[in-house]
Amino acid sequence: MLTIGTTSHPKPHHNALFILMYRGSVLTTSKTSEYLVSMDHFQPTAYTQPIFCGEWHGQDVFACLVTTVPPGFLEIGLRELLFGQDESHYYLLSRARQLATWNDDHKFCGRCGTSFNSKHDTEHTKICPKCNLRHYPRISPCIIVAIRKGNEILLARGVNSPSGRFSNIAGFVEAGESLEQAVAREVQEEVGIKVTNIQYASSQPWSFPHQLMVGFLADYVEGEITPAPGEIAEAGWYKTDNLPQIPPEATISGQIILEQISRIKQEQ
Repeated sequence: MLTIGTTSHPKPHHNALFILMYRGSVLTTSKTSEYLVSMDHFQPTAYTQPIFCGEWHGQDVFACLVTTVPPGFLEIGLRELLFGQDESHYYLLSRARQLATWNDDHKFCGRCGTSFNSKHDTEHTKICPKCNLRHYPRISPCIIVAIRKGNEILLARGVNSPSGRFSNIAGFVEAGESLEQAVAREVQEEVGIKVTNIQYASSQPWSFPHQLMVGFLADYVEGEITPAPGEIAEAGWYKTDNLPQIPPEATISGQIILEQISRIKQEQ
């Protein structure tokens, strides 16, 4: 398991493990397909921007962004790699990606433009040496909801999703809005229906690039499905024994669909 609480952030060392990231991919060794590598395979430099992620089974782990793929490594898409992991590896990769992205995107103070020339010793924050503003890793809350109507579930396909691949309604939480209000608004905006009995189910980091997905279950109240132009390509009600392709169980989307199905079956 990953331990993220620590009194100080170490610098890269020979007993540490490294996760290498290149653009939207994670690098794995070409011989063993491992993504956690030691200094025997990789030598971090200032240009790779190593950032401490925590301890993985007692070993320090650093995420590194590289500008080229080193010899002996292969690329694998982050999404593809995440979906094949158990829960502990999923959270490790998610944290590594979010921290590496934040570290790379925040090289200058957003208020005065001064360059950051050092890292905080005990927490993930950057303090501007000129105006003293603190910059923490950005986390963007999103809602995702599995909706039921009797013994059917609402599934939708976004305009950018491949044909035949369906999921739940999801969207970003807006300023001044509660999570439950975001659920009701997003559902009505994207498919034109109203829901009730909005209940929290679970949450999951979603590193594309820095979301926190908050999952809910909800019941249909009224309205006809009307897909939002430019957002939803198609949507409909599906019986639990006749579902289209849905997200894998490693994702919160797949998990809340299965949880809603379980509830329906318990009532039959």
